[in-house]
This record gives sequence, structure tokens and C-alpha cells, in this order.
Amino acid sequence: MKLRTFFNAFFLILLCFAGANLALGLLLGEAERKTAQIQKQMIELTSLSEDLVISSQWGTRLARGYVTMRDQKRLRSYNAIEDILKGRIARPANYGFEYWDAVGGGVIPEPAGDKEGAAPLEDRFLKLNITVEEFSQLKKAMDLLAKVVTTERIAMHAVNGEYDDGTGSFSKKGKPDQALAEKLLYSEKYSKENGELSYAIFEFNENVRARFQKLLDEQAHSASRLFAYNTYVSSGLFALVLAAAVFLQMRFLARSARLMSAVHKIRDGDLGAKIPVSGNDEIGELANAIGAMARNLAAAFEKLEEKVELSEQTLVELEGERQRSEKLLHNILPAAIAQRLRGGEEMIAEVFPEVTVFFSDIVGFTDLSAKIGPHATVNMLNELFGKFDELAEKHSVEKIKTIGDSYMVVGGVPNRDPLHCQHIAGFALEALAYVQEFSRSHAFTIKMRMGIHTGTVAAGVLGKKKFSYDLWGDVVNVASRFESTSLPDRIHVSESVRVRLSDDFVFEDSGTVELKGKGAVVSSYLLARKTEAAGVLAFRKRDGAAP
Repeated sequence: MKLRTFFNAFFLILLCFAGANLALGLLLGEAERKTAQIQKQMIELTSLSEDLVISSQWGTRLARGYVTMRDQKRLRSYNAIEDILKGRIARPANYGFEYWDAVGGGVIPEPAGDKEGAAPLEDRFLKLNITVEEFSQLKKAMDLLAKVVTTERIAMHAVNGEYDDGTGSFSKKGKPDQALAEKLLYSEKYSKENGELSYAIFEFNENVRARFQKLLDEQAHSASRLFAYNTYVSSGLFALVLAAAVFLQMRFLARSARLMSAVHKIRDGDLGAKIPVSGNDEIGELANAIGAMARNLAAAFEKLEEKVELSEQTLVELEGERQRSEKLLHNILPAAIAQRLRGGEEMIAEVFPEVTVFFSDIVGFTDLSAKIGPHATVNMLNELFGKFDELAEKHSVEKIKTIGDSYMVVGGVPNRDPLHCQHIAGFALEALAYVQEFSRSHAFTIKMRMGIHTGTVAAGVLGKKKFSYDLWGDVVNVASRFESTSLPDRIHVSESVRVRLSDDFVFEDSGTVELKGKGAVVSSYLLARKTEAAGVLAFRKRDGAAP
């Protein structure tokens, strides 16, 4: 066999072994990464499931302790457990079974109530990509926990003489009933629900462990095979290089030594290493081939780095698009409703017993728009309602819609708020002040009628492709009629609004007003907050209006 033919065959085999060794090394690294990722996910899932166990076991202990001793610290700890589970406060870093023992013993302080990083337990589970079966078991456990918590809440309220008024609020007062509380918390039904909850959590953990153990076993088996293959390839590569070294040392001592030195550098990762061997013989050709291989590998790595950079740039662009999509959705729907839609809810409809609705429209809008033209009309509405949008956000009220020159907001929807009426009143006063300022700074006069009413509404999302969040109920119609019967630049309110705000706001009696479908009803005009009343009344006197 000619030397050139021998070397060609030799280096072909060498390249195959080197490529196989590199590929197997990369595969082993990937297998180790996947194994570590699987173990991390399994630990995170089982750690989260402990929160359910903590909620169940400690909830029982704290509820029974509170019923027996009326210890407010136990009640705060019980509420904190529920707040952590529902994502109202952040999960403490050292949270575990011993945590509440340490809190009860005064070793560590009670949870600070920090909201940063807080998330409902269900959301934290979903981020870990649990299976459909595991999610079903989780929902079952959460439903069972809700039943247990309901029983505990009823018992703890009973010892204080507080009972459900039918709306889920324990505002009904009665005689404290210690016997009822103890019967609820030591009943066979309560023990059975706790047992079913513990078993549901156990089933969930077993499924998680079984799934991840199967994945770990598969990864271990795959890694074992890759390691064996890599050992064979490495041994073969070592033997091949050793034989070549001996052969070259025997035939071409000086040149082969320089060539091997360069090969070792390339093997160690120095793909730019120089090969100080030249000539037109087989060794020279070999040196050229190895140099070309190193350059190709370097070029391949450069291309790979470029692709990685391009992928990172693409991810950044995708994140930007996602954020723009979320921003657009939040402009269409309230943030809480948008979050629920993203969470998978298809039908959103609920009743809000206590809300306050505000309507406004521009007096003489049709004549005004015809006078100033369409472009000026649109600019006027954009400027006016843009400020209203800012005020709605400032006062924590929700804009529902605009229809032409009509603007509608609501307080207490979709987030229930005991101060909904106060927030709407603050919004209305600032909105009216802005309208008056707007009118003074423009060539045309703008006056608005405003109406407010409070009561019960139903709210929900309409549409399949184009979403709309809207309200229904008699309170909406009545608020609209208070607006339509208002005087210009006045805030016309119902008696129910005045009752709720009389401690903090100043009103002017307006007698009775005829409302369609309601007959004659008592109404008032909202003037100002009591802290601002003197200035507002003085201004109204200067303006020539009745105080």
C-alpha cells in the first residue's frame, strides 16, 4: 500500500472518530442538562404541593385553636396561609412545615405581607407544565381544600356570633355558638373532607414522582449508552492516535513531532493553532488537511454563534410582540378580565351587589359637531376623553365604553371595592372641573351633564372574536336617566349615592325628578368634598349660580 493511500485511509478513520467523539460529548452534555432540568422540575412541583398540605394541616390546627382560645395570632396566621395560597402575598423564602411552629413560638416574625413575586398556587403549577391528568388532580385537591376552608371559616365566625347573610359575607350578627364551631371542626364530615384532601394530594404527588422518575430513568439509560459509546470511541481514537504517533515518529521524527504538537492544540480546542509543517509529500498534505479541518470547525462555530445571536434577537422581538399584544388587550378589557381570558375562561359573567355607575354626555353635541366639523370634533373628544381615561385610572374606576359623546365608568367592577361610590364621586368632580377648564381654554363652549347611581349589576364579556366588557341591570338605566335629567355642568345623583357620601361630600338638594319607569324620585347635585367645599361654593357664587 502506498504511503499516500495509507495516510488517506488513516485520517479518514481519525476524522470519523473525532467527529463521533465530539458528537457524543455534546449529546452527553445535553443529557446531563436534561436530567438536571427534570430533577429541578420534580423538586419544584413536589415543593409546591407541600403548600396544599401546609394549608390543610395547619389550617385545621389554627382553626381549632382559634375556636378554643380566640387567639388573634392564630387567626392572622390562618388568613396568611390562605393569602399565600391564593397569591395575595408572597410565599416566604423559608416556607415549610416548621414555619408556622416558628411563627407561633415567636422565633420568627409573622409574614410581612409583601406582594412582590406573589402568585396563586394554581398559576405556579401551570408554569411548570404539568400534565392534564395532574392538573385535574390538582383542581380536585383545590376544590376539596375550598370545602375544608369553608367549614373552618363558618366555625371561626360562629364563635364570634357572625353568620353568612346569603351572599358569602359573614355580616349577619347573632349569638356566639361555641358548640356549633366545635361540632363543625370535629365532625365526621370535616374529617372525611380532610382525609379526601390528603389522599388527593398524595395521588398528585405519586403521579408527579412516577412521571418524572420515568423521565429520569429514560435519561439515565440514554446517558449510560452514550457514555459507553463515548468510551469506545475515545479508546479507539486514543489507540489510533498512539499508533499514528509511533509510526510517524519512526518514519518522520522532527516533522511528525511538530505536526502532533499542532494536532494536540487543535484537540484541546485551539482551532487557530498553526501547523509548522510544509512540503509536497503525504505529511505536508496531512498537515494541510488538518489545518483545513480546524478552520472549518472554527467557521462552523462562528456560524453557530451567529445563529445563536440571531435566535436571541428573534426571542427579544417575539417578547416585544407579546408585550404589545398584551397592552392592546388591556386597552380593550380590564386587566383582571384579560388575565382570566388568558387563563382559559371562555364565559365570564358575574353579579356585583354593590357598584356605582357614572354617565356623562355633552350638552348640544349634535349642533356643536356640525358647527366645528368632523376633524375638530374627533380631536375634541380625543382630548376630553383622554383626560377622562387618566382620571379613571387615578381614581381606580373602570371605563366601560364611550358611545359618541357619552362616557360611562363604574366603580367596584371588576375588582370589588368597598369605596366604589367615593371613587366615582372623586372622578366625577375632577372630570367636571376639567370640562370647565377645557371650555375656558377653547374657542367653543363645552358643557356636560353627569349622572350617578349605585346598586347591583351583572357584568361579563361579550363576543368571540371582538371582545367587549359590559354591564347590565336597572342601576345602569337609572344612572343614565339621572344624567339625562341633569342641569349642564352639574353632577346629578340619586338618594342612595347621597346616603353613602354624606359624611365626606357636600350636596345641593334638587327636589324630585321624574324618571322613566320610576316616577318621581328624590335627587341631589354633588358639589364638592367637604374639605374643598368653601372654595367651590365661593366660586359658584362668583359664577352666579345658586349655592
